[in-house]
Parts: sequence; C-alpha cells; structure tokens
Amino acid sequence: MKPLAGRSALVTGGVRRVGAALAEAIAEAGATVYVTSRTAEGPNVIESDLSTRQGVEALLKAVPPIDLLVNSAANFIREPFGAITWENFEETFSLNARAPLFLSQELGMRMRERGWGRIVNIADVAATLPWPAYLPYSMSKAAVVALTKGLARALAPAVLVNAVAPGPVLLPEDFDKTQEQQAIEPILLRRAGTAEDVAGAVVFLLSSDYITGVTLPVDGGRLLR
Repeated sequence: MKPLAGRSALVTGGVRRVGAALAEAIAEAGATVYVTSRTAEGPNVIESDLSTRQGVEALLKAVPPIDLLVNSAANFIREPFGAITWENFEETFSLNARAPLFLSQELGMRMRERGWGRIVNIADVAATLPWPAYLPYSMSKAAVVALTKGLARALAPAVLVNAVAPGPVLLPEDFDKTQEQQAIEPILLRRAGTAEDVAGAVVFLLSSDYITGVTLPVDGGRLLR
C-alpha cells in the first residue's frame, strides 16, 4: 500500500543527510518528489538558495503544483555563547525560520484553494531544550514550532500542518567519542536516532487525515530526561 500515491511533494534540502532520507521515504510511499538544493543537479532537483528572498521567490515560481510540503532545509551553526555574531544569526533565521514561513504561506494557500494539502516542518528538541552553543539554531526551531501551530489554525480545515522534532540524529561528522557519548547519554533508549526514524514519522503525518498543529518528538525519550 502506498498512502501517498498520486500526490506531489516538495522537500526542501532533500539531497543530503536527513532531507535525503525524507525524500526517499516519501517517494517510496508513492508521491512524486521534488527537492531543493543550492548546488546539486538532477531529475526533480530545483536549485535554490532559500536563505535569500530571491531564492524563495524563484522556487515559488519554479515549483509545480504540490500537495505535500516538507520544510527540511536548515543550517546548524555552532557558536559559543558570548561570541554569537549578527551574520550567523541572520543566516540561521533566514533559512531555518523565514523560508518555511513564506514557502508555507504561499504553497499552503495554493493547497487550500485546491481543497487539500499537508505540510510537515522539521523542528528539533532544541526548541524545548535549547543548547547554549547553538542558541540561534535553538531559537529558530522554537519559531518553527510556533509557525506550525499558527499555520494549522490559518489553513484549516483543508490543509493539515504538523512538525517533527528529532533528537540526536546523524550526529555531526566531526564529533569525537566524548561528544557522541555526551549527546547519547540523556536519551532513554541509549542510542542516536536514524534518518529513517524521522522519515517514518514524516510519512505518518503526511498520511494522516485527523492530526494537525502537533509537534511530534522523535527523540528516543530525550525530552523526558
């Protein structure tokens, strides 16, 4: 059974890491999937820099009619508290929060006009448990949670809007053993999550007919510690 058969989807940042797993899982569920990338090329890849207004507006002109939107593109900039820069703050919020707002506003209204749609935003447990070394990132993901609730109210009843909040998933490649252990220790299940864990939750929400405005943790119990 392919619950998304006949649907079309846009996954921002869908060519690497978790975004690539999301795009693959949605395609396996039957949808035709388009992805965005700043540099990659290929079938159904739309080149776009979503950290800029021009990039967002160009994507909105280029993308065909879609039924499913997954706002996955994000950056993850580490800056020790006390050394946060204006430049990195603006880069983080422009991609992680501003782009999902304007993409969801325009594409969500198009979905509503057609009478059906689903939006899933990728948040993070850092929205609830902010990390001092990633404070602008944590703030941007808290904005995504608020955006999800606001969109659910604005676009109901035709368009359902939810979010997934991963815990530690695909730990940064430059983490050493100590950093990996520090990331995993607070998790009740004692392991990092996988991209497939997140993808399964996203497909579930895209397939739902009676869930909206929810942020679903996929964190191995991290928020319970």
